[in-house]
Amino acid sequence: MKYSPAILILLFLHISSVQFAQVRDISRYASMVSQEKQKGILSFLADDSLEGRATNSIGSLMTISMATSLFKQWNMIPFYSQTFVQSFKKDTLIGRNVAGVVLSSGYSEDYIVVSAHYDHLGKIGERIYNGADDNASGVTVLLTLAELFSNVRTEMPGLKKNILFVLMDEKEHNMAGSKEFVKRLPIPAKNIVCNINIDQIGTIFAPPGKDSSYMIVLGTAGNNGFIKKRLDAAKKFYGFDMDINYSYYGSASFSELFYKTSDQYSFASKKIPSVLVTSGIHMHTYKTTDDYQFINYPVLAKRTQLLFYLIYHLSEAN
Repeated sequence: MKYSPAILILLFLHISSVQFAQVRDISRYASMVSQEKQKGILSFLADDSLEGRATNSIGSLMTISMATSLFKQWNMIPFYSQTFVQSFKKDTLIGRNVAGVVLSSGYSEDYIVVSAHYDHLGKIGERIYNGADDNASGVTVLLTLAELFSNVRTEMPGLKKNILFVLMDEKEHNMAGSKEFVKRLPIPAKNIVCNINIDQIGTIFAPPGKDSSYMIVLGTAGNNGFIKKRLDAAKKFYGFDMDINYSYYGSASFSELFYKTSDQYSFASKKIPSVLVTSGIHMHTYKTTDDYQFINYPVLAKRTQLLFYLIYHLSEAN
């Protein structure tokens, strides 16, 4: 069947108007990212009362309680049958991962996994290592994204894949939490489209270039190139003035080494496309001075928005 030029033009205009409406609607959700709300979450996680969130500490349990309460409030689905929590034992420690799902709009067996570790060094002697950037910042971004996608799923169609949000424990113990997570998956590993792991994303202390508004994304080579393609497209389409660096300060060898130091590497070891999103290490990393007042909240919100667009469009892709 052949269509007249007039019909083709009308079809094009209709498709364009639908796409524009979707962009407008999605942008509305990105605009909901609140600096004040993120500051509230992060300052709670990095408060002295949580004593640095060491595995199996009172601060760790308080973090789990907060996360599971929010997941329930946002009508997310437990990843482990009736529970959000996966418990495991590593040496003498009891570790706990927390995993909740925002279901796709229609039936899908595919998952995008968004992860961030919540443990830190804890209290050593009388010194508290609050880990505001490492990694209360990543947990804050993850929880913000979980709420946004819960709202998207409730209010409009469009999510073609399930989005799984996981707070990992025991990253500071040789990534024991993420290793246990991928070892005991209740779904086939082939159903995980990719993992976006967020670790230390709250500062502007270590810009690779001149722009202090930047983001470092490692692991996009080879079969993971589709993530870079989507991220670059989102940055351009939504007009983000932000440097995205796909290596760690231009060093291929250090990029490879640094990539192996966080939880995405556990996924990569199972042949799951995985990237690390970070703002880099700095003078406060693994020190008692890694506190919430050093977080750059405007840039943290901006990075959150860009990751929202990335994950949304990954969820749309076939």
